[in-house]
Amino acid sequence: MPYDLSRLDLLLVEAEPSMLATWRSLFAGLGIRRPLCVSGVSQAWTSLADRAAETADGSKIDAVICRWELPGPAAGPDEGGLSLVRRLRRDTASPNPFMPFIIATTSVTRERARLALDTGVNEILVLPPSAKAVEARLREIIERPRKFVREQSYFGPDRRRQVRADYAGPFRRGTDGRKT
Repeated sequence: MPYDLSRLDLLLVEAEPSMLATWRSLFAGLGIRRPLCVSGVSQAWTSLADRAAETADGSKIDAVICRWELPGPAAGPDEGGLSLVRRLRRDTASPNPFMPFIIATTSVTRERARLALDTGVNEILVLPPSAKAVEARLREIIERPRKFVREQSYFGPDRRRQVRADYAGPFRRGTDGRKT
């Protein structure tokens, strides 16, 4: 039985009309009734800011799914959706720097995954999307939210999925309890 996502207010940032149709169909199958869909980073930022001001009527955005490969004048190979999450995490005027953020991409390599995580995404979703994969990523951000870490060069969710009891390596954060 699918997870109940009917009360989730989701922002989707997708520029390709054919993919947008795929996303809408997928969301309908998962019970997400009213995703807000925009085609670019600037529209997404405006939507996030507008919805943050409308929290009294319950229309606050709960999570963002954004396409990594978004067209734009300054979009280089590592920009697009990453520029939105970077701004969301670091801009002092951010409507919600703690917003759960899923980046969707057609190409995942170790380097791209590290870049996405270093930018502050919560989850990475490989395209084309499947209902099972989307539901799994959404469940992850809902059921197991990670603590946020603020360091000199990083602000975002803790990149470690789990802290292993048998880990013998260096502990570098004060919250780790010990340092070596």
